[in-house]
Amino acid sequence: MAVPGILRLAISVAAVAALPPFLATAQTPSRIASPPSTMQLGIAATGVIEKIFVRDGDHVDAGQLPVTIDCRPLQAEIKVRSANLAAAQAAFERARNGPRLDEVAIGEANVGVARARAEEAQAAYERATELHEGITISRANLLQARRDARIAAAQLEDQKRRLDLLHAGTRIEDISEAAAKRDAAASLLDEAKALFDQCFLRAPEAGNVKVLATPGQFVSTNVPVTLVQLTPKEKE
Repeated sequence: MAVPGILRLAISVAAVAALPPFLATAQTPSRIASPPSTMQLGIAATGVIEKIFVRDGDHVDAGQLPVTIDCRPLQAEIKVRSANLAAAQAAFERARNGPRLDEVAIGEANVGVARARAEEAQAAYERATELHEGITISRANLLQARRDARIAAAQLEDQKRRLDLLHAGTRIEDISEAAAKRDAAASLLDEAKALFDQCFLRAPEAGNVKVLATPGQFVSTNVPVTLVQLTPKEKE
């Protein structure tokens, strides 16, 4: 016999009412927080542990320093490379600015001195050629006068070329070379600073620490070791 719809509905309601409360009530699954994973922290540098700033169970903030390595050799290297960069920068500025006015003046004065010596040597040679060889002047003295005149003329030409270079200024190639040396010195300094920064162990995020390192312990990049274990703070 067919069961009317109203009767079926009444039977369903009665069946639900007869269920135990923990089955009749809809269960909302609760979110279970997984425990934070522990981080194994080390240092990408070789040296002796200098200082330990934390103890087991201490809380650290992100960026805080738990451990540092003694990197005095790198500090000395940074000073040397900083001095090399300063020298390279000065050489670049000197090449870019070109000769100073007083350098040009000195070059002009050198040309004047060389010209006077050349004229004097040439006049002495001309006087020697007017004398009778073997009677009033020896052949050796005549040859010496000619040699002195040629040397003085060559020196005059050398000073003229030096002055022309001063007037022309620094070549583009020399400026580019000085700039390249300056940039190379800056890169070497940045490299040393980056290596020095690796002497400091910084917490990547906030949490509690467990210290495994000891002062004076030698660490090496060839054999990585865990110095501090960090358990991150649970996010709310």
